[in-house]
Amino acid sequence: MRFFDALLRVCSHDRQPHETDEARKTLRAAWGLEDIESAKAPAQAHEGRVSAAAAANGSIASEYDRSQWRKKLRHVLEELPASQPRWRVIETDVHALNLEADWIADRKREEFAFLVRRAVADRTISAEEHHKLELARRLIGMTETEAEAILQAITGEAEAFFG
Repeated sequence: MRFFDALLRVCSHDRQPHETDEARKTLRAAWGLEDIESAKAPAQAHEGRVSAAAAANGSIASEYDRSQWRKKLRHVLEELPASQPRWRVIETDVHALNLEADWIADRKREEFAFLVRRAVADRTISAEEHHKLELARRLIGMTETEAEAILQAITGEAEAFFG
């Protein structure tokens, strides 16, 4: 569990003196953690349209369908472990929409990174958060090496932000 050992090291450090509450709020806002509702809003510019690339791959999904699936994915991951039974629905939906494998993998990685950003931004990790992140990683099919790389990138962002 290298990833979670690394996560615990990052999140268990005492707050640095230069990390003010205002700086932490600014970081959370920059990562989109303060205004969750705007991140959940469906794409409005192209609602109902199917992209040419998606149509060429046989996808029947419109931008709205993609947005809604991504929203469901975020809700399921945020509500883990209670939402674990709904994971099958997410997987069934994605196959029914015939979404591209690369697109799906990218969205899953982005949502996992979002969960990690929350943990890093709070700088504390509870046993429940630890379990949630491990469960999300396994459901997504991500290796510990991939998860650790995401953590390192996010930690680097935070360190650069705080100077």
